[in-house]
Amino acid sequence: MSAIFHSSKSWTQEVHRFVEAGGNTTHSFGLGRMIGRIYALLYLTPTPLALEEIAARLAVSKASASSLVRQLAAWHAVRQIWIPGDRRDFYEAETDFSIIVKEGLMPGIRKKLHSAGVQIEHTLAADLDAKSPATASSSASEIPALTHAEQTELRRRLKSAQTLHRRIDRLLGSKLLSRFL
Repeated sequence: MSAIFHSSKSWTQEVHRFVEAGGNTTHSFGLGRMIGRIYALLYLTPTPLALEEIAARLAVSKASASSLVRQLAAWHAVRQIWIPGDRRDFYEAETDFSIIVKEGLMPGIRKKLHSAGVQIEHTLAADLDAKSPATASSSASEIPALTHAEQTELRRRLKSAQTLHRRIDRLLGSKLLSRFL
């Protein structure tokens, strides 16, 4: 028998570890621990959980749980389930990660990528020689004039960022990636 069948750890302990690992993972991506903990809890729960139960199991307020569940729902990571005769809000995890990526995360990533591309374009179009009008509050933070070499280097950096941006945009919009997901 493999080691997995000889584990002396209880299911409850492993669920707790999985939930904490989910929180640590989302935290490492800058999303906060609780959003990962909620998703992990729902992922390992075979039946829908009421919002109150999610909050109680994770020792958070119902308002906090509600806010984070709405974010997960916007990413298509969880869905609300209606149980006949019960007025509470129940949720279950989406277990098909391709749906979460394609329908939930990818549109947000593409939107942010587009915004970054627009900013790169605006910055490239800016006149590096022109100074903005000084105001009383901006004198301490005014950017000094750039030398020709500095201007050339900044344009090179921006062009490099623009090239990478376009490559990533093409990759994320590719049919191949869509088929893979």
